[in-house]
Amino acid sequence: MLVLFDAYYLCPVVTKACKEKKFHFISVLKSSRNLKKRGKKLKSGFYGSYCFKSKEKLEMKISKGHGIASYKFIDAGWIEVSKIGLSHIIFSRKNSERNILALVTDHPRLKAVVIIRSYNIRWNIEVFFKDAKQLLGLGRYRNRSYKAAVTHLHLVCFAYALLTHIAIKGTCEKEYKNQKASVSIRNLQNILRTIIWNDTAQYLKELPNQNSVSKELSRLLLAA
Repeated sequence: MLVLFDAYYLCPVVTKACKEKKFHFISVLKSSRNLKKRGKKLKSGFYGSYCFKSKEKLEMKISKGHGIASYKFIDAGWIEVSKIGLSHIIFSRKNSERNILALVTDHPRLKAVVIIRSYNIRWNIEVFFKDAKQLLGLGRYRNRSYKAAVTHLHLVCFAYALLTHIAIKGTCEKEYKNQKASVSIRNLQNILRTIIWNDTAQYLKELPNQNSVSKELSRLLLAA
């Protein structure tokens, strides 16, 4: 099991919790993080720049929704990281970006390409939180009790899971057959509303003496 987190959480408390659960982690190193190699103290940012200037770089590509991203990287091997201990460090640069990203893991066997690919998955987590905050009400609860806050969090996750299910199964494929494979959460919400409207209209049609109501709902649905 791999745990992915950013540089803020790369601390003894989090890494110890991972170790106790027998999980391994992949994180980012801040450029100011202290390293120690062969008794010499180094800064992560300085050492990454030095490696990119003086060592041979390898290349890899990762296919993404908007295209293909190219990475140049250097496997720096196992280096002592302050407060964390001996760790495997990879320095990478995406496309033509100037910044060098330092990835660190405690996994004993992962290769550099796997480390980069694995950490790249973390972007999906960022997208989830962005959508959950802006569109699904994460953090907008008005309850003060811990239990109510946890319940709200669960409901947001259930809503996201339902929309993801709709996207995967293509429930409204006919209406959106010309769209890209990746459908936004906002569009999926509209699809879900259509599903609910159609289901409600069909239910009312099956009830006795409800023709006028079902016709009005159908008219409103077409107008929408």
